[in-house]
Amino acid sequence: MDASPVFNILLIVSTAAYAAGILFIAFGLLKLKPSQNKRLYDISVVVAARNEEKHIGDVLTALIGQDYPKERYEIIVVDDASTDRTAQIVAQFEKDSPSTRIRLLHAKDRQRVASPKKNALHLGISRATGEIIALTDADCRPPATWLRTLVACFEPDVGLVIGFSPYELPKLKSPFDYFLALDALALAAIAAGTTALGFPATCNGRNLSYRKSVYQQVGGFDKISRFVSGDDDLFLRLVVNRTSWRVHYAMDSRTVVPTYLLDSGAKFFHQRIRHASKGFHYGIKMTFTLSALFLYFVLLFLGLPAALAIPAISAAVICSLLIKIFADFILLVIFAKRMDRLRYLKAYPLVALFHIPYVVVFAALGQLVRFHWKRS
Repeated sequence: MDASPVFNILLIVSTAAYAAGILFIAFGLLKLKPSQNKRLYDISVVVAARNEEKHIGDVLTALIGQDYPKERYEIIVVDDASTDRTAQIVAQFEKDSPSTRIRLLHAKDRQRVASPKKNALHLGISRATGEIIALTDADCRPPATWLRTLVACFEPDVGLVIGFSPYELPKLKSPFDYFLALDALALAAIAAGTTALGFPATCNGRNLSYRKSVYQQVGGFDKISRFVSGDDDLFLRLVVNRTSWRVHYAMDSRTVVPTYLLDSGAKFFHQRIRHASKGFHYGIKMTFTLSALFLYFVLLFLGLPAALAIPAISAAVICSLLIKIFADFILLVIFAKRMDRLRYLKAYPLVALFHIPYVVVFAALGQLVRFHWKRS
């Protein structure tokens, strides 16, 4: 029995649903408008750091240089049992920067908890005096405008603000660099579009902020403490499912917090496995959506080589691929233009083809392979 007609119908229907979903998210991007909050909040910037002596001085310099009133924010660095000079460097900044309040805390019980990072963040957040908690990482470089533009997003009904943190430091050079940059851009575009539509899909802890009262309202990280990661996206699910606070996306290039590119294939592999491993823990609706997306990508993944041997499916496979590439491009262009990152798109033709096997392989491996968390 010839299965080609069934395959073609499945692929065409799946492609139509995928393209409609992507274009709907792109429509969400167009709905995002600048926020109008004028109130100044007290802010606590919390950075969990482990063995970050190469980066911690630079991120502290960037945070000290914020164009936000010095008396309205503090910087809390939680040293997560570093074995290098991270703590000493922070202590020196604490001593030498009297105009900006810098506090060094030391996380304990690292080996006794499932998630050392959440343990460190909880310590910092619990000691924070600010109404707003702003999170970033040691290898990030917030611009001077970061806090001021984030605060503008916290209108009275907003409890959590998602920001963009692209891989682009020190400079994009190789095709792999551009792949990382475009992958982060795509995830951020989906986060922004879905947030505007009222169902935020994801976020990243390198550029994330929320009211301390929201953190307390959902019980902090207690409900997700068994997961090694998830201080960002799983926490977002808690806020969405357990509170009535509105989530906002900071659609402003002045809030973009660049981070360093991954410097090894091993780091990339384990990071992507870690991200994919949480796919079945986002709730029924999100898990169903991700499963449907995975099956669609599997159809394309199998269809591309099969089309060479089975002419009856070649037209459907080629049309589906082109439709997917076009829909994705529309989404990326809208977001990249708003975030002043159109330069990323010069690598899009190459990345677009690699995207299909990338999603299939890592989505599958994320459920089968154990990843390594940062230990050194």
